[in-house]
Amino acid sequence: MDMNTPIFRFPGFSDPWESHPFRAVAGLKNKALSPSPDSRLSCIELEHLESGTGVILGHADFSLSRTAKTRFCRGDVLFGKLRPNLRKFARPDFDGVCSKEIWVFDGILADNGFLFQLVQTPRFQKAVLTTSGTRMPRASWKSLSSVPFPIPSRTEQLLIADFLRTADNEILAQKQLILSLKQQQRELTEALFRQRLSSEGLRILPLSSILTERLEYAKKGEAYPHLSLTKDGIVHKSPRYNRDFLVKNPDKPYKITRLNDICYNPANLKFGVICRNRLEDGIFSPIYGVFSVNPGFIPGFVEFLVTRPSFLSQALRYQEGTVYERMSVKPDHLLSLSVPVPPLSVQEEIAGLADLAGRQIREETCVLEKLTEQKKGLLETMFF
Repeated sequence: MDMNTPIFRFPGFSDPWESHPFRAVAGLKNKALSPSPDSRLSCIELEHLESGTGVILGHADFSLSRTAKTRFCRGDVLFGKLRPNLRKFARPDFDGVCSKEIWVFDGILADNGFLFQLVQTPRFQKAVLTTSGTRMPRASWKSLSSVPFPIPSRTEQLLIADFLRTADNEILAQKQLILSLKQQQRELTEALFRQRLSSEGLRILPLSSILTERLEYAKKGEAYPHLSLTKDGIVHKSPRYNRDFLVKNPDKPYKITRLNDICYNPANLKFGVICRNRLEDGIFSPIYGVFSVNPGFIPGFVEFLVTRPSFLSQALRYQEGTVYERMSVKPDHLLSLSVPVPPLSVQEEIAGLADLAGRQIREETCVLEKLTEQKKGLLETMFF
């Protein structure tokens, strides 16, 4: 097989793909705009791009920004150059501006739909991992622009882009199903909780009487698996969440979390990153807050308490810091908050309902993982 022929192709196409330096495949947009009070453009920052999925999680008001941004148009391809290993990419369906830490690509020899799939490939990922800086590594346009990428005819590009867009839409629909199930779970447990608020034995307690901060540490490789705390819960460490390149001290102590602990990211509480460890004992970053559930309280019920929107709103009043991305809620402030606690039997009832709904969510999450792996396989066989 020709070295410039991918494994899988559509019928009717046999010509080898032609290699071109990336600067011929796509242009880099650099038009900068400064914020103004009357600006109506949406602003995308790095935290608005979900790692590895192409999903735009939200946007900011450009008129409130303090720095110039890069202009993008609908259909352009975005890629986060800061910490490129995070694989933050997107293709907005609207005009706007974005952080200067995000590249804005517009296809030249490549159709933008094809280009959006190209930036997801292992070949592109390898190309952008030539970086400058150590603590905050940035991909180099000078390096990337000269890397050769084989591309097919425009007709074949459009077929590939359309085929893979179908896979993306299937993944997106599965994500939306999971979000809907999570919303139903919250509504059902909240309704049951409110029905039981009049129970005899209801107490208003500080969280410090329910949780105890766990301050146990271990070095990497010492009996505990390496875990990650994500917005989807506690998961095993994977390349997607790898930050080891930032660790300079090989003897760095990692924080221990045990099964049924309540864990949260102080800087990402505003994004709802707080959950119960349903996985296993393990280690993760020492920046996370970890709490054991005291005897006499049901861990599943406590998880429900601390993930309620009303609790999170109350906790976020204690955010400290001047930079939005780094504003955080300290563990002692979290533990000072008061929560309503019903009798043990009611705690068990609410936790049981939440777990029942959670089973279906976990089943659908497995389906999502399979679809994501299938998409990864398609990228590996339809590209180089």
